[in-house]
Amino acid sequence: MLSADERCNTPLLRVINQHFEIMMQFPFFLRYPLYRSVILTLLLSAGSSSALGEVTTHLSRSTISADETVSLTIQIKGKNEAKPDLSVLDAEFEILGRSQQQSISVINGNVSRSRGLNLTLLPKTTGSLGIPPIAVGNETSAPLRLQVSEGTGESNGVPGSDVFIELELNEASAYLQQEIILTLRLFMGEGVRGEQLSDPKSNLPDTVIQRISETQYKTQRAGENYQVVERRYAVFAYQSGQLKLDGVRFSGRRGGRGGSIYDLLNTPFGNQKVDRHIYRAVSDAVNIDIKPIPANFNARHWLPARNLQLVETGLARNNQQIAGKPLTRTIMLFADGVTSAQLPAIDMNLPEGVKQYPDRPEMKDNLSGAGITGSRQNKVTLVAANPGNYELPAIEIPWWNTETDQMETAHLPARNIEVLGGAASVPPPLPKRTGSPATAGEAAANLPVTPESTDNPLTHWLIWVLALGWITTLVVWRMSRHRSKQRTATPAAVDPAEAVRRQSVEEAIKTLEDAYCDQNRDAARDAWLRWGELRWPEKSPGNLNRLSHRCPKRVAEAILALDLTFYSQDERSDWVKFDPGALRKKSVLSTSMIREQQAALTPLNP
Repeated sequence: MLSADERCNTPLLRVINQHFEIMMQFPFFLRYPLYRSVILTLLLSAGSSSALGEVTTHLSRSTISADETVSLTIQIKGKNEAKPDLSVLDAEFEILGRSQQQSISVINGNVSRSRGLNLTLLPKTTGSLGIPPIAVGNETSAPLRLQVSEGTGESNGVPGSDVFIELELNEASAYLQQEIILTLRLFMGEGVRGEQLSDPKSNLPDTVIQRISETQYKTQRAGENYQVVERRYAVFAYQSGQLKLDGVRFSGRRGGRGGSIYDLLNTPFGNQKVDRHIYRAVSDAVNIDIKPIPANFNARHWLPARNLQLVETGLARNNQQIAGKPLTRTIMLFADGVTSAQLPAIDMNLPEGVKQYPDRPEMKDNLSGAGITGSRQNKVTLVAANPGNYELPAIEIPWWNTETDQMETAHLPARNIEVLGGAASVPPPLPKRTGSPATAGEAAANLPVTPESTDNPLTHWLIWVLALGWITTLVVWRMSRHRSKQRTATPAAVDPAEAVRRQSVEEAIKTLEDAYCDQNRDAARDAWLRWGELRWPEKSPGNLNRLSHRCPKRVAEAILALDLTFYSQDERSDWVKFDPGALRKKSVLSTSMIREQQAALTPLNP
């Protein structure tokens, strides 16, 4: 029932009240009965026309439980185009869905408009809840009351319930910045449709929580069938202390359109029953102790990981290089349980006489259910201008093995490079001309002596005869080449640098054959990269994927099959089917194709 103030606040009564107040200002009009009848008719007509802009509300039920929804209908009549102010509902209700409808009717030439808004509400608390007046422009609706009784509440994660959540950590304690794997499992009974699942939150600042995988499967718990949504997170705490991961919350419902938890629909309540059972669940919080950096770790960069590898490619096994020719050295760092941002920079202190031109480091994170594998690749071009022996110092990266709980060091040994003289080597400086006359005389004495020319006429005729014979021989040889169907080419002199390169290519193929024979994929990868660097010395490919793009289909498939083994969780052995000895055949990889691709690359000018 409406109170007296609420009844006087209806649109029709407000209009009549306004007209009545105006009429009372002129009481002499009330003396005439006919005039009173006309005024009353006008008031009723005015009130009816004003009522065309009224706003009414209606609830589908007056009593529900805390786990159920209720439908609120807002009906707007007239030409009121304003939007309803729904902010008054936020205090005690959650709007789960909404739909609109509009109707226009014409009766005896009179046009009437009406539009409605249907809201699906979920109560936030229990008890007698009030739905306050909802304003639509200058019009407001009447208030309503809804009785909400106690529901089943949130599930506490007990198997056998319709919905429950489990959280599991892979470690009881962890070091600062160590990867922690958090596994979340959501169990939904038959007919339950998930709509929202929150992510875990940490109580410590500067904690990184990254989702690394998500899968769905079916299982049984306590004799009940469940659809399971499993998510895995990688957690990195950058502050020591007690880390608490708050409980994860879930909301869903039974019935309606099917789908997984990821099917968040824009209108989940359209064209279906809106009063359905609501499921809400929350998991228990989990705690883990974050330990500081161990006191016996004395390196500059703290790096906790499960496994770490330091790999080098680019240097020939015989360590020989032509002076002035660029040499690309690639150092790759792989670490399990570490992101690429955590990996340290790789410093290379080069000896005097060797210049370096580093490229931008390539950073990559490989995500899987087992965790994150970070990689950092440093590529640098080395150029030695003068011949000689150069020693590249060893590279060491200390790290903390979280599986053995001790400090270890990744090591690359020192390398010696023998730089040979070549066309690009710097010639020795010429002797200076300045000095005493005796010094200039000594320098002149060292110059080669040319015989004095003789002015003999017979010598001139002999030169002309020999030149004419040479020209005649050249013309005859050229004519014979055009007539001959089989052309023979004299082999060109082999450059010493080219001979060294060919020998290095043969050694790389031999190393590749040994790696395939031993089924050693790491050695095979290094041999492939070494072979690719020798084939494209000016701009060598940095990884197997880039190398495959420069090779024919058969070779590219073999390279990609090997590269796939480093990113697949399953053991793969199909990569050993390729015969590396085929690289010696011109039909597999022709020299002309290599030269064409080398010409397309931009040479490096140190």
